[in-house]
Amino acid sequence: MLFRLVDGTPCFEVFRLLNLELLHFLEAAVNKDDFDRQLFTVGAIGDACWANGNTLDKFQKLFEDLGNADGDTKQQLFLAMQNNQDLEVFFGNPQRGLLDFLNGDCRNSLKELSSHLYSATKDLVPIVAAAGGVNINSHFSEYRSSAINGNVCKACGMEKLAVIRAGIPEQRQWRSDYDHQLCKSKYPIFAVNPYNLIPLCSVCNQYAKKAKDLFKSSDGNSRLAFYPYTEEARGFVNIEISNLSDPEPATKVIWSTQDAIALEKLETWDEVYEIRSRVEAELCSIENIIIDEIDPIDEAHLLSRIQDEARPIAEKTFKRKEWVFWYQKLFAALELVELAPFAAKLGFMQEQGADGGDFILSGG
Repeated sequence: MLFRLVDGTPCFEVFRLLNLELLHFLEAAVNKDDFDRQLFTVGAIGDACWANGNTLDKFQKLFEDLGNADGDTKQQLFLAMQNNQDLEVFFGNPQRGLLDFLNGDCRNSLKELSSHLYSATKDLVPIVAAAGGVNINSHFSEYRSSAINGNVCKACGMEKLAVIRAGIPEQRQWRSDYDHQLCKSKYPIFAVNPYNLIPLCSVCNQYAKKAKDLFKSSDGNSRLAFYPYTEEARGFVNIEISNLSDPEPATKVIWSTQDAIALEKLETWDEVYEIRSRVEAELCSIENIIIDEIDPIDEAHLLSRIQDEARPIAEKTFKRKEWVFWYQKLFAALELVELAPFAAKLGFMQEQGADGGDFILSGG
């Protein structure tokens, strides 16, 4: 994550309750031979799961597949989930093979159940009521409020989480999806763990990350990743500019640390969300950015405005304005290079543009 989540970020109560229900079910199933109501918690959540046909069918399928598996599979699955509820600990010591003991049938039925709990069971009226009436849309609005995390994607800092429309009720507003940091296809026991689910922009979630495994690189090796509630990349990121006098200066995202663990997590973040390629594509035309953002009158004005844009950014601005982190890093990099040749070239380009505009307006 570029920015860690703000302290006090609200936990979505529906996910917390469903996570506890799944954990209770797996514990109760260890010493049960018959599928009945006693496998579920007493109260609204257990009642809702038992009363909803689709949800109940998926619980029963998992129960039956676990019963047909080796004798200790039930116990192993319960302990795997119980012992890994603290995701900060799991991120520090990830176990990619956590569920390797499951056979194909158990694995598939667990995936189907956990996906259903996330996609459909969370919306059941009795479950939302048991969670204080806060559904996922209400939670999303609270999450992205200016007092909490704001409306800019925490993973990339490049996109908004929602385009809010005036006069539209909360339930009909557009919003980004919740991303499973540990994808539910590979880590189904975390599918409704509330600390595994974070709103991300559609570019990060749908186009970049998809079902990538945070703890497995593209070449198949194990790796570490930032834990989004306590860790972030921004303190290790800079922009480097070279060949500024060339027609196409080179702009690169670089890491400003030699710490091996931090570097590994930065590479994970970059590969999962395609950070470098997205940022470098946006910042490739420095001349256009300076014209659009500064429109300098002369070299002195250019230098003054670059200094202004390179100043530290207020935290509240990071929360509400996309790309501001990356532009500030770009201008901070421009402060470190010799700008006189670039200013001369920029002045020439502006003169040519003005002359061309005058020529067109004069009808020449």
